[in-house]
Amino acid sequence: MRLLLSLVLVGLAALILAFLQSTTPSYAVLTGPIETIGRQKDAVSSKTFSVKVDKIIRAKTLAFTRYGKPIERQTEGVWVIAGVELQTKHETMTIQAAEIEGASGRLYRQSHRADGAPRLVSTKTLQPGLSSTGIVIFELPEADARDMTLVVSKQPSPQLDSEIRVKLDQSTIEMRDRAEIGDNGV
Repeated sequence: MRLLLSLVLVGLAALILAFLQSTTPSYAVLTGPIETIGRQKDAVSSKTFSVKVDKIIRAKTLAFTRYGKPIERQTEGVWVIAGVELQTKHETMTIQAAEIEGASGRLYRQSHRADGAPRLVSTKTLQPGLSSTGIVIFELPEADARDMTLVVSKQPSPQLDSEIRVKLDQSTIEMRDRAEIGDNGV
């Protein structure tokens, strides 16, 4: 009888352990970003910084001046330019990671084809208590340029750090054939 009781208890313990293992989140989930989610019309604030999306522009051609030389970039897809206002709360920091999550769920990082454009967020240093405005530029397929979410964080793939996700309002996106970026914005 004792042997049968021992086998039942060992079997029950094994079932409980198997259940606990199957329901425990993975290491990546446990140490992933601390997400804050909001909408475009709101200033979305995490523990370390805040983001407010002012306007979104879609264009086929991107034009700007770099080192006194005019640059023009065209795309098979679409350029998405987001004007944002950023503010850090406690420490001096830079925003090194901004991505657009498209309709397919794929993430698109800032385009390096637009490096050197004026007012890029990645070139700014944020100071506590002072707001700073800038732009982030993405190049993505036309099909993914609807139902978009802007994802902003201090660093790529943040672990146990703030990440802000801003759902973009499709009705406020301005369509242009050519977007010219100057020192005063788009």
